[in-house]
Amino acid sequence: MRPQTYHSAKSLEEAVVDLVRVGATGYAAGVRQLATRLLRTVPSDVTDPAEFRAAVHEALSASGSTVGLRYAEPELPREEGTTHSLVSVDPFPEADGLTLDPIVADELAEIVAERSRADELAAAGIGLTQTVLLSGPPGVGKTMAAHWLAVEIGVPLVSIDLATVVSSYLGTSGRNIRSALEFAKSGACVLLLDEFDALAKRRDDDTDIGELKRIVNVVLLELDRWPGTSLLVAATNHLRLLDSAVDRRFDRHIRIPLPGPGERRRILAYLAGRTESAHDSILELVVALTDGSSGSDLTRLWEKAQRRSLLAGRAVDDVLLDALAAGSHRPGLDRDLLCIAMSEHLGLSNRQIAARLGVSHPTVAAAIRRAREQR
Repeated sequence: MRPQTYHSAKSLEEAVVDLVRVGATGYAAGVRQLATRLLRTVPSDVTDPAEFRAAVHEALSASGSTVGLRYAEPELPREEGTTHSLVSVDPFPEADGLTLDPIVADELAEIVAERSRADELAAAGIGLTQTVLLSGPPGVGKTMAAHWLAVEIGVPLVSIDLATVVSSYLGTSGRNIRSALEFAKSGACVLLLDEFDALAKRRDDDTDIGELKRIVNVVLLELDRWPGTSLLVAATNHLRLLDSAVDRRFDRHIRIPLPGPGERRRILAYLAGRTESAHDSILELVVALTDGSSGSDLTRLWEKAQRRSLLAGRAVDDVLLDALAAGSHRPGLDRDLLCIAMSEHLGLSNRQIAARLGVSHPTVAAAIRRAREQR
């Protein structure tokens, strides 16, 4: 399945298919993961949710322990001589609402498909994708893409705590990284190395101490011998900071761009679908006026509008238009459409619109006239 916008409440049929698909791969932990998600979010067409939860809970309790990654709190790797855990484990990651460029989505789906056909690939002498480098601007979905891979493969998500791993004590950081990576190798999982540039900076940077350069050497060695049982996903906003030897160590390098109009439209539709929905015409205007925005930018815009709508007792449409007006100063069709939307939806006069946009009221009148002519 390609990454796409979807809601967390799946149908019972979809849930059963997911359980069979993951169970057929032999990942018992993945089956437990999906079953636990069913306890949290009962399928939309279950007639008796309480009875369903009780039955799933009973089945989980009877299954006993599973073999693989052991992530009970006492068993997590820790910095030597401290109680600081080097990793965090999310046994039930979620990626609802992930929306990506179709080319990127296809690449991620291909990585998942490999896992279900590992025997065929092995028979043909072809290995699995073991390491993936995700790069792109902040907020485009790199971290969520790692979550999606863990969900679809049916394994826990392990994240390295960089603040703990990169120790101030000489010689400790290398040991910390090895310990964290050895833990991720102990059972099937997706290992996320977020802000990867902090671990694999260029070794020609004279401002770095020798300890940090030794960290890069450790990371490069581990990338060379990473096993196929787990998937290592590194993410960076600053590709240019990475050591030149890093890129070729990865089986795949996937660049995630800022969302285009189609992706922005799907992101907003997903956000609107979770709460009181805005009018389609307003959402289309948001799409048009947010070129260059990331998915996280759109999420913040929407959530801010929701808060203001609730606190002020105003419609979401009105609050969104206000937010768009605050950031729209370039002349053109988009601003013309904003002017007529503020006139018709908010009932503002030309002078009031002009004050919000920082233009003259004749400019607003001309903009509204042009917008009506476009209809």
